[in-house]
Amino acid sequence: MPRTKKHPILLVDDEPEILYSLQGLLRREFELYTAESGAQALEILHQHPVHVIMSDQRMPEMTGVQLMHRVKEAHPEAIRIVFTGYADIRAVIDAVNNVGLFRYITKPWDPDELIEVLHQAAARYEEIVEHHLLLADARQYVEQSRELLRELREHPPATPPGAVNLDEFAAQTSQLLQRLDNAVAAHPKPAEGDNER
Repeated sequence: MPRTKKHPILLVDDEPEILYSLQGLLRREFELYTAESGAQALEILHQHPVHVIMSDQRMPEMTGVQLMHRVKEAHPEAIRIVFTGYADIRAVIDAVNNVGLFRYITKPWDPDELIEVLHQAAARYEEIVEHHLLLADARQYVEQSRELLRELREHPPATPPGAVNLDEFAAQTSQLLQRLDNAVAAHPKPAEGDNER
């Protein structure tokens, strides 16, 4: 999928120097928001659509993993990345198992690798949005087919031998709608404004 716009990314770290360094590295590639705490990050997420959130693990008041738990609940479509300079295996396990972390990055990072990981995360976000749109479009199409089927039942045209069995078609349509509803429920809905084609 061609890159047509800068993906909005939220960077969270309690050290302003790290945020400044990341802004210098990433500003040409992405639309950036920064926060120096988990609470500030949640406020930014409330105000702006964000595709990827990358947070330091070790911060006062709210760790990166704790923040990602909150992000997953409020903004499940956002791709989540945690970074740290410390090897905290329990945090890694918790983040992967319970937060749906996309990646866990250690400091210091290679700048080119970091940019590539963020592009991969943004691409994953686009896949989720496209998947949701596809399911919604398929559901709408099936709903329209069901309405057409209802009209055909009420006002049947002259049907040639071997025509489609309307009762069988209706049962298949209902089953497909149920499957689409289950698939839509299994994937996060994209944030407002992110489902434009």
